[in-house]
Amino acid sequence: MVTNMTPRERLQPSLLDRLTDDDPGNLQEGTDKRVLSLSQLKASVLRDLTWLLNTTSLLDADATLHTPAGTSVVNYGLPALAGSSVSGVDIAVLESLIHRAITTFEPRLLAHTVRVRAHVGHEQMNHNALSFEIQGDLWAQPVALPLLLRTELDLESGHVKVLPAEQRRRP
Repeated sequence: MVTNMTPRERLQPSLLDRLTDDDPGNLQEGTDKRVLSLSQLKASVLRDLTWLLNTTSLLDADATLHTPAGTSVVNYGLPALAGSSVSGVDIAVLESLIHRAITTFEPRLLAHTVRVRAHVGHEQMNHNALSFEIQGDLWAQPVALPLLLRTELDLESGHVKVLPAEQRRRP
């Protein structure tokens, strides 16, 4: 499947994926490990966004906003959210923090297209969880692809699930 792609359709894995050796016993990698299909690219972005949103940043996001530390890896992730309650969380601030984390640390999403919106209806959240919709354009050749994701943030544990928008958790 990958070999039938034109050079403009071939997408490189992220730097992390290129540096990670999933099969150290194999001295040569096949073409399927060096180029990605669009579905593999989407899966890779989904995985990396899950890692990003489940990582606790070490610094105060507001205090470091306009400093080099604000965009360095020590500020990768979101502030600690475990143990919070929905009533104690400023939804607009949390939307902004998620947006900032994505636009700072996920370059495969075109920053000017990223939108984060909380779903605050009773069917989308409960006393200890929040749901967000993330949309943006995924960089790809020959044209960017729209990407729509849903996140489920469990405030008791601080764990975030990132799912394609069509895969919603059933009640």
